[in-house]
Amino acid sequence: MGLKIGLVTGEFPPMEGGVGAFTHELACALHDAGHEVHVITSRLARPKTEKRQVRQLLEPVAMPFGWLHPQVRRWRWSSVGVVADLVLRYELDVVNVQYQPAAYNMRSAAVNFLPWRLKGMVKTAVTFHDLRVPYLFPKAGPLRRWVVHFMARQAHGVIATNPADFAALKTAGIPHVREIPIGSNITVHQVSPAEIAAARTSLSLPEDGYLIGYFGFLNASKGADLLVRALAELDERVHLVFIGGRTGSSDTENNRTFLQKIDQLIDSLGLNGRVHWTGFMPEREVSVWLRAVDLMVMPYRDGASLRRGTLMAALAHGTPLLTTEPSVPTPALKHGESVWLSPVDDVNGLVLALRLLLADSGLRQRLGEGGTAVARAFAWDKIAAQTAEFFQFLLANT
Repeated sequence: MGLKIGLVTGEFPPMEGGVGAFTHELACALHDAGHEVHVITSRLARPKTEKRQVRQLLEPVAMPFGWLHPQVRRWRWSSVGVVADLVLRYELDVVNVQYQPAAYNMRSAAVNFLPWRLKGMVKTAVTFHDLRVPYLFPKAGPLRRWVVHFMARQAHGVIATNPADFAALKTAGIPHVREIPIGSNITVHQVSPAEIAAARTSLSLPEDGYLIGYFGFLNASKGADLLVRALAELDERVHLVFIGGRTGSSDTENNRTFLQKIDQLIDSLGLNGRVHWTGFMPEREVSVWLRAVDLMVMPYRDGASLRRGTLMAALAHGTPLLTTEPSVPTPALKHGESVWLSPVDDVNGLVLALRLLLADSGLRQRLGEGGTAVARAFAWDKIAAQTAEFFQFLLANT
């Protein structure tokens, strides 16, 4: 018998953001597995085709995965009451909060108190997309870490998306922690050689040119500036394309400032003719670009992690991937087999790896095939099955 599941998320398509994309894929997979799904999110996620009169704003929107409730104007204390009302109205069995501070544009700890508020009403699970602390307010200091741990302890169960966060949550003494990976945030579409050729032609690449790609919104932790500096050390046949939107719907002012610095860096290094931007686009077009590049390069400053949906997208598309060494052992990311790993925060190391990989098409092909094999273990039907099984465990044992 299927569960009635509420998914709480600060962002959801058409809003741009990785947590929203994850929640959409999970909602669809849970629905396909026979569960009733209710997504509770921001008013900004209301489909543009839906009426926006006051009365309609309080009604759910029927979606292919179930029901969408875009009712939260701001993630403040009133939003906790909105979620509680929906829990009672639809008699939900479990509420799963998709937690990443940036997705809630956090200047308030209200969402951190949601599991506490729902005690006695419904089972709760929090999926931590990362363990970064919220801003809250100036000089919040230790309170920032405290509200994250408070949220984890008040929930009936916690989901970590990668080994590092799983270990950190266990070390903090959080009970009922389960590691469940994320999948690709972009569906793998069948694209034709002609579409791939057209994408490359649109950039006016040299006939013997190479195209390296970067996928995802920009912020300092993802190392796009390192990639731009590395590009400047390569010969002019090598071009770089940034795939997708530059910043997301929930991005902070810091991220927009970082983007300005990237633009200035590109200009100062004289790379404007070799750096290209696709802008935000439908996921089928993203699939085309992920196939059009010779090599994906994702030089995360905090190391490669399975919590990155953009990394998983590259693996799922069979695109050879150069990334940085994980901060903790991650068997799925095996150097020379599924990915090529470079030292963290090391432009020279990145340059050496780029030269090696661009010169060896056979190695790139093997990496792409190895990445595809890894991605099969992170299919959304498997992720949904593990998630639902954890919810059943919480219902029976907490």
